[in-house]
Amino acid sequence: MTVETLLAFTLAMVVLSLTPGPGSLTVTARALSGGFWSGLAAVAGLVLGDLLYLALAVVGLSALATVMGEFFLVVKVLGAAYLVWLGVKSWRASVDPGSVRPSADRRGLWRSFGLGVFVTLGNVKVILFYVAFVPTFVEVAALSPWDVALLCAVVAAVLLPALGGYAFLAARAGRLFRSERAQRRLNRITGGLLVGAGVAVATR
Repeated sequence: MTVETLLAFTLAMVVLSLTPGPGSLTVTARALSGGFWSGLAAVAGLVLGDLLYLALAVVGLSALATVMGEFFLVVKVLGAAYLVWLGVKSWRASVDPGSVRPSADRRGLWRSFGLGVFVTLGNVKVILFYVAFVPTFVEVAALSPWDVALLCAVVAAVLLPALGGYAFLAARAGRLFRSERAQRRLNRITGGLLVGAGVAVATR
């Protein structure tokens, strides 16, 4: 793999990471409701999903991805339904005036992580990027293990800070909501973001 190819892949990843979509909405919603670590757990899940699709592209399974269209459809529907369910649950959540919103426990972190994986696996934009777009400028058949490691490092190095920024800013914003009215508004913002992410996953 040439330096030019690596730079082109990096630039494409930057564009992908900065394009708003279900992933950024999910991270923002989880950080608002559960704090920074909850949002970061969702980011980790999103990155893992990207790496899975990168592996799919590297081993030349684009045709298999087409054949398994029904599987990806099921994942997309399940992920979208789960996002909408979480959004409705957050919208209807009770409020505790004056309390500090607690950080997510271990179970909540795993839930955020799994949600991130589901969102990526059902995101058509990500699917097209890895199994259709990447092979057009990266000669996947000629990649060495070192090349694959470099591509994985680029994915993590670009997505973690980009999406982590959403988690940080959303968590900081979540701390401002203390009153009953503000917490109710935060629950509705979080719920709306999750429902919006679910709709985006389902309709794309």
